[in-house]
Amino acid sequence: MSFRPIIIGSGFPAWSLLSKSLTSQREIHASSFPIQSDTQYFLEKYDSLNVADNIVDDRRILRVILNSYGLGDDLENRFFIKTILNEGLSDPSALANKLADRRYSLLASDFDFSTSPPAHKLQTGLAAKVVNRFQMQSFEEDVGAIDNSMRLALTFQRTLEDVADTSRSNSAAWFQVMATPPLREVVQTALGLPSEFANLDIDEQNQRLQDKAQTVFGTNDVGELASKETSEQVIQRFLIVQQASQFASTSSLNIALTLLGGATASIQSISR
Repeated sequence: MSFRPIIIGSGFPAWSLLSKSLTSQREIHASSFPIQSDTQYFLEKYDSLNVADNIVDDRRILRVILNSYGLGDDLENRFFIKTILNEGLSDPSALANKLADRRYSLLASDFDFSTSPPAHKLQTGLAAKVVNRFQMQSFEEDVGAIDNSMRLALTFQRTLEDVADTSRSNSAAWFQVMATPPLREVVQTALGLPSEFANLDIDEQNQRLQDKAQTVFGTNDVGELASKETSEQVIQRFLIVQQASQFASTSSLNIALTLLGGATASIQSISR
């Protein structure tokens, strides 16, 4: 039996309610039959993953692994994923090293088939980590099917600290935020930056994000933004700004429809 996450309302009030029940909802979701079935299947097959084909040719295994790294949208891109797995990271020209999105480099690091034995064979506890991330990502995906804003907030809350911990510098951390779509959307929205902002030079984007974060949140340090208190402020602002934007769009549409209706009625009156 599957579990459908419970989201009551929308915007920040919905987030507050979800946060209070998050632990219990995640536990129930993880114990549901579909998630348990995929989890058990992955664990049974894990030791037999000797070549990249063992992953990309098994849709269930591929789904578990890709979802674990937040790359579920690449499920149909088998050749692309196979290249990443086979090339790993040791060669500077490897595909994963050329991609800005750090999720691919994390995948290539953990499941590197360019070495013998493959990297995952040497990592104690990796299977359990993959399962844990898969369960969390699957929960967030199901939340997103109800309210994508909640999914983005959950992803932001879960991954920003990891970005701060694994980046060589604060500037590098900001580049990783920019290269990770869910993080970028939350931060850019929370800071009130328009979609056209992405057209600027990449270094200018980085600096402007830092300057804006300093102004709005009192810090441009990604590690501090990832702290529980500050990340909650970012999420709150993201949800409020996004909801206000949606309300403005709806209001504009209603006004347009009202004016259109009035104009139509006037034309009909004149035609009589």
